[in-house]
Amino acid sequence: MYSKFRNSLRKTASGALAVAMLLSAGTAFAEPDAAAADATGSTYDIVVIGDSLAAGYQKGFTEQSVPYGYAEHVFEQALFQGLRAEYSNYGVIGLRTEGLAKWLQASIEGLEVTESDIQANLPDPRAEDMLADLTGTLAHDIRDAETVLISIGGNDFLGLVNELGMDTNIGALPENEKAALQSELDLLIDNYETKLDGVLEMIGKLQPNAEVVIANQYLPLPFMKIKGEITYLKVAGSTALFLKDGQTQLNARLSELAKAHGDKGLSIKISDAASAIEKSILTLTSISDGDIHPTADGYAALGKAYAEQLWGEYKSVKPRVAGVPISVVVNGKEIISKYAPVIKKDRTFLAVRDITDAMGADLKWNAATSTASITLDGRTVDITVGAKTIRVNGKTVPLNAEPAYLQQFAGEKKTYLPLAALSEGLGFQVEYRHEQKIAFINS
Repeated sequence: MYSKFRNSLRKTASGALAVAMLLSAGTAFAEPDAAAADATGSTYDIVVIGDSLAAGYQKGFTEQSVPYGYAEHVFEQALFQGLRAEYSNYGVIGLRTEGLAKWLQASIEGLEVTESDIQANLPDPRAEDMLADLTGTLAHDIRDAETVLISIGGNDFLGLVNELGMDTNIGALPENEKAALQSELDLLIDNYETKLDGVLEMIGKLQPNAEVVIANQYLPLPFMKIKGEITYLKVAGSTALFLKDGQTQLNARLSELAKAHGDKGLSIKISDAASAIEKSILTLTSISDGDIHPTADGYAALGKAYAEQLWGEYKSVKPRVAGVPISVVVNGKEIISKYAPVIKKDRTFLAVRDITDAMGADLKWNAATSTASITLDGRTVDITVGAKTIRVNGKTVPLNAEPAYLQQFAGEKKTYLPLAALSEGLGFQVEYRHEQKIAFINS
């Protein structure tokens, strides 16, 4: 179970106030054999750490589910930027800030740990295997990272939220009970700040040049706004205000921490999860079904919030017309052509001139042999119409796709080549994103 999930978040490729179960998932890209090309270019490494939001959990996940959380959206946005991106995901369901601090410290010290060493009774079914297998790589991956994405903290307050209950009317409690609740909340916020400060300190020492983006905390309290007045649903108004005040304090402490570590030289920004999610709690979370985790749209909103902090934008492809099965993006630019991509036996084919122009490659056509010779940066790939092999720098290699062919259009024919074979032959990274039906090709 664990190995399949880890592979789906392989190195190529938050704040939750409830406990949930995430079962592992397999990979289901349109072209599963078209992995990244040989590593001729430097990579943009993304490391994701934190809780169930980092893991990409959604209500209803099963063993067959494939996570598509904010981490995956940010990975895709890196590809949209033309970066040869890779990502590693260390999201653990139920992880608290203290647990993250212990895990990172253990990784730095090279310790072998068990679940009880980090945080007992984690609800993540992968936790024991993850801590055993990945503690040795966590610090290493952060050292190599260009970007570290964090979502942590919501689970710190789970006990208080459960103790409080949504039926409690804080306004009706005796003053000593109100004071006790406030003291408990203040203590939890202090502990969150202390432990997160330690996490950021360790990250700053491991990789002082990393761009760190951490999400603030959203509060999934559905409400109605009538004539400017907010009415909270399924929770007493006084209790909602208590929780909102706690959220305000928590996010203020996060801002103070970010500034303090920024003053030390760490590039750190805050992804505004609160604004991203709370604009539409009922559609962006599953709170109406009793689960506070984001929906697919909610994770897209979180991914956008992270991406805007990193690159100031969130990109998407143009709407595809009927019959066009996939979009192709080369070095951050979408190929727009009247010659649409074609998928044959799970492989993407493109008109040869469209792809070579997008890559900036030189194209020569040998009509006598129906062979396209494509050259870029000292590499040459020869692809012959109908051939089951190609030549890369003079060496014949098997073609893991249907052969190149002639595609008929009104009044003309165009040579269509298998996209992955050409891209990998020229040393490009090839990433197929099944969820959005996009092929990313980056040098």
